[in-house]
Amino acid sequence: MNKQTWDMYDYIVESKDAVRRMVDHKDEILKEATEYFFSKQINRIYLVGSGTSYHAGLASRSIMEKVLGISVIAQYPMDFKDQKFLPDSNTLVIGISHAGRSTSTILALDKAKEKGYATIAASAEKHTPIIDHAERFLEISVGPEYAAPKTKGYIGTVATLVLLALNIGLKSKKITALEYESHVSDLLDTTDHIPDIARKSVDWYNDNKEELLTSRRIIMVGYEQCKSALMEGTLKVLEAVRYSVTGYELEEFMHGVYHSIDQDTFMFYLGSEGQYYNRMMNMRNYFEKERGNKNFVITSDKGLEKDPHNLIFDFKNHPYFASLEYVVPLQVLARKLSSDLGIDCNLSSDPGFHKKMGSYTY
Repeated sequence: MNKQTWDMYDYIVESKDAVRRMVDHKDEILKEATEYFFSKQINRIYLVGSGTSYHAGLASRSIMEKVLGISVIAQYPMDFKDQKFLPDSNTLVIGISHAGRSTSTILALDKAKEKGYATIAASAEKHTPIIDHAERFLEISVGPEYAAPKTKGYIGTVATLVLLALNIGLKSKKITALEYESHVSDLLDTTDHIPDIARKSVDWYNDNKEELLTSRRIIMVGYEQCKSALMEGTLKVLEAVRYSVTGYELEEFMHGVYHSIDQDTFMFYLGSEGQYYNRMMNMRNYFEKERGNKNFVITSDKGLEKDPHNLIFDFKNHPYFASLEYVVPLQVLARKLSSDLGIDCNLSSDPGFHKKMGSYTY
């Protein structure tokens, strides 16, 4: 791999085909984890991971909980490791690590095994350390992704967890075949549009490029199902442009952060359909009138088309899968803005960081 022939943007676009392949080969991919689930009496699931892996767990938990009818909790690995638990053979911990080397996730799995919990390691990489710390392995089958910020990995991890839950739900008769097919159809309906969203996002970025290049402080706001897209999108832009980027759930933002907004702040709003959309737009309008800052809304609301700052796309807005489409403009923003700032975000700012910190196990 002496010559770089890959790019973060290509991986964003490849997410569509990656999910399609997962659906086509789901029986093979999910077989080991599904059989393991049924060998236990599972009544609670923890989805444990850091960064993109945690965000994917957060995006997946609602539909998993709905389909399986049990508690599903997304948690950071160190919080899980340090929590006091009673022994319990009816809890499943799925430790998620794209590279299969996350030391904190490995420690969480070790804690789970110590307490008698069922354990599954989920990773896009085979033959990595995390596999030795869980009883079963679940492959996140997205194919190679060499870019430092993971984009296809986020989409693929959500799809893997959702398909696992649907597979278990169907086999345990908690959902009907019709419900199963409907959820799979909604998943594909959403991810099939990722290349179109990406292309639209490039046009949107180019229309606003000159202004965006002047930014040195970005705040992102979202709510409901897009909370995961908010957190993951914030991380991608932060990884890429390497200056101050923060993300807040809408209500959390209103409780104090608003004091810090001035004319030099760039704000991005994930305007998915939902009960808080009008509340968010009211806040956006307030900032435009009262603070004079730059505001960008990502939405399907065609009433906002007159403002070129806004990205208007016919998002599907499926209640469980909106995060998979609203994250894409932020992934594209991360790639394009960093490139125009002279940063190749495909490459890590420090390839040896995880060794120095001990945050990866080798």
